[in-house]
Amino acid sequence: MHPLPLNRTLSAGLIRLCLIVCLPLIMIMTSCHKSVQSPGTSKTLDLPAGSPAIITAGNQFALNFFGSLLQQDTASNNKLISPFSIYMALSMVYNGSAGATSDSIAKTLALEGISTTELNAVSAALIKQLPSEDSKVTLSVANSLWYQQTGPQPVPGFLNSMTEDYNGYIQPLNFSSPASLTTINSWVAAKTDNKITNLLSSLSPADAMVLINAIYFNGAWQYAFNPADTRNNTFYLSNGTTTSVPFMNQQVTLRSYQDPAYTLLELPYGSGNSFDMYVVMPANQQVSLGSFATSFNSSTWAASLSHLDSQTISLYLPKWQTSYFIPNLLPGLTSLGMGIAFGPGADFSAMFSTPTYISQAAHKAYIDVSETGTVAAAATSITVVTEVAGSQPVIPVVTIDHPYLYFIAEKQTGDILFIGTMNNPAQN
Repeated sequence: MHPLPLNRTLSAGLIRLCLIVCLPLIMIMTSCHKSVQSPGTSKTLDLPAGSPAIITAGNQFALNFFGSLLQQDTASNNKLISPFSIYMALSMVYNGSAGATSDSIAKTLALEGISTTELNAVSAALIKQLPSEDSKVTLSVANSLWYQQTGPQPVPGFLNSMTEDYNGYIQPLNFSSPASLTTINSWVAAKTDNKITNLLSSLSPADAMVLINAIYFNGAWQYAFNPADTRNNTFYLSNGTTTSVPFMNQQVTLRSYQDPAYTLLELPYGSGNSFDMYVVMPANQQVSLGSFATSFNSSTWAASLSHLDSQTISLYLPKWQTSYFIPNLLPGLTSLGMGIAFGPGADFSAMFSTPTYISQAAHKAYIDVSETGTVAAAATSITVVTEVAGSQPVIPVVTIDHPYLYFIAEKQTGDILFIGTMNNPAQN
């Protein structure tokens, strides 16, 4: 593949697209190499009546928290979280809260006016149904609770809810023993196909409980890229420099939306009915990706999806692999109104009969995007401590050749599983 000159134009006089002029022979070769996949099967989800409101709340939290993260971490590095994982872990904690602490968590999770009973019913349905939704997508959602066997014992009703509604694995441990840290980290690694390792760096005898959510996703593209067509090309970085990275390419018909400010592409996995990756590339190459992503709120997300329409394009997409670690989720959650939960005075009386508060929360995420599909994983840990301790003639060419935002979402609900920024595909 020859170096591709970039030709940015306005679609309908408004929309900026990144266009590359390709030789007809290359276009023909790209079309011929398109990989045809077996169709696979998908199931229709049967969720409780209150599900739309809770899915909306989850997505609102996803974009709010990611925006807060971008304000705190302003470096031009690749960022990735699973808001689904964080939300699931916080939902478990929410079940153990009371009073003003419960109110603060409800506000942070956009659950005001929604009961834990409704939340738990939706969580239980998602945990049970999402993994078997698409025959060509592997998805697992796992929860666990580990508590100090010699300390204050959890409220039985809380443990029952974690088992029944969150399919939680529950085990008491001696947090004074180094083996306990290994046990918990090994559980996380096993649930994420060893993509997330060493989530926890330490345990203290004063810790009362560690709550963990782990999610693993392995989805084959509905329309795979041919590895033989992958060629190095130029990716334009936000600082004005460039880097050479592998670009996958194919001629493909997919759904897209073109706004004056950005282009959004929907790349389906498996059967095409259940899970998708959404690539959102700003029209202005010079715009700060952090500022752009912060402005991309839940209303923008919903409006963009409602405008999706099918189009045949010649797509050039970088392949990449990256990971991201947030050792401390507390500042971001505090900025969203949950600060009361992180110190003495927190009320987790539905979890423990003795005063406790959240002392630590961490999140790790990983993604690998290749010609065949996507592997992604994430885990969230929340540590609770006792208070006393502290068309052919005109086929548009879309080249994703500068920093962009991306999502992985479940299609029937719109639930966002992963969200990230890609500043530099050459950066792991």
